[in-house]
Amino acid sequence: MKLLLFLLFSILVNTCNAQEFKEGDIIFQTSQSKQSPLIAYATMSNKTHCGIIVEKDSKIYVLETLGTIKLTPIQTFIDRGLFKKYWVKRYTNEKLKVNYKKYLGIKYDLAFKFNNDKYYCSELVYSIYKNDFNIELCKTKQLKEYNLLGIKNVAKDRGMNIEQYVVSPSDIYESKILKTPDDSYL
Repeated sequence: MKLLLFLLFSILVNTCNAQEFKEGDIIFQTSQSKQSPLIAYATMSNKTHCGIIVEKDSKIYVLETLGTIKLTPIQTFIDRGLFKKYWVKRYTNEKLKVNYKKYLGIKYDLAFKFNNDKYYCSELVYSIYKNDFNIELCKTKQLKEYNLLGIKNVAKDRGMNIEQYVVSPSDIYESKILKTPDDSYL
């Protein structure tokens, strides 16, 4: 009986309802990609992938980097996450109109570098807020500020430098200017 109640609660908590999302919301998950465990280890967080909510033709999508930048139906994004678990953060209760079309098709950045005409997931979200809305979600960090013990070779193989600045999904998630959608807004 307890298991049945737990399963029912899990389904209800993670049921996708377009009403709960607003354009501009940031959605996080624990990705099941090969690099997700490395990101989790480096950041000490289960938030290893993120995207930004976009409304198109009255439907909810996630603008995300997945090989290239694309629009993914919200439920597809949720279903891809570990245990279908996700978290949402919001800057304001007002919709933020995302000019998503200018990002579509841009390639994924395996080297996690800024200003190279490619994006990784959290860089995309960070850049949209900074460049399109003039909002700095969080401070960037040098790669060496993360837990790199045992994974420096992976970073080096990807052309990363421990001095380069990056932003992780967990950095954005922990931003002091973001709230969960049920928090109050000033």
